[in-house]
Amino acid sequence: MKILTVILLSIFSVLSAQTENYYIIQIKGEIYNETSGKELVQGDAIKASDKLRFTQKNAMALVISDTRGRFTLKFPERLEESIGALTVFVKNALVSNEQNRLSTRSLATKSAVNRLDEYLGREEFNIIEDELLIKLSKKNYPVYKNYDIIARYYINDKEYGKELSSKNQTMVFSRSILELPDSIEVYIEDLDIYLLNVSAGEEELITCIDLKFINKTELEREFLTIIEKFNDGQTSKSKIKSLLVNYFHDFYGKTDDFYLNQYTSKLIINNIVE
Repeated sequence: MKILTVILLSIFSVLSAQTENYYIIQIKGEIYNETSGKELVQGDAIKASDKLRFTQKNAMALVISDTRGRFTLKFPERLEESIGALTVFVKNALVSNEQNRLSTRSLATKSAVNRLDEYLGREEFNIIEDELLIKLSKKNYPVYKNYDIIARYYINDKEYGKELSSKNQTMVFSRSILELPDSIEVYIEDLDIYLLNVSAGEEELITCIDLKFINKTELEREFLTIIEKFNDGQTSKSKIKSLLVNYFHDFYGKTDDFYLNQYTSKLIINNIVE
């Protein structure tokens, strides 16, 4: 009896995976669905049995399924290319992105940052708006006592040094302060953050990051695609919010979690009618 149950569960699992919808949230490059005869676009639903053709090997898509989570859709490195074509079934091109399962309940308050190296990390940090204000610990970053937070970086071989802190114990990343263009995605590689003792003229390196200002319009389209696909009357708002937050961390990376929490809450309120 137990063996029969296991067999039935296995069959059910395979059938469920075959009939599962995978929704295209973001796409880079050109991928054709040979089963439907159409090029994939944002918002499309595909199935595991659909056959895809990649026009470039580095083309990829970000997808979310009905029940199985978040995936990257890309041509598998293990497969050899047939002459002139990169074809593969959806089920063989899915790479799970379930590294992060973040709770949104713990992000309700905004406290001062005690360690900028931990808050910003040492790799890529993403900013959604044109600016981000960060409250600083008075103990570790005593801006009110003649200390400053300084950013040093290069753009097109030109060196920049910008003061990010203000006397009210905050620091700000903004496009205007950093002399960056509006609206478009901007990426600054190897941006060094220093604590400057103004009186002594001494600097201490806090961290080095890659800073990215996201194209908010594109991000919002991706979020609204997720909301549209899961606003089915059965998926709770908290579940949809969790999908948005985890999608961001999977496919963009580190950001200010308090702001991300507030931003996704506002999107859900404005786009889901009770």
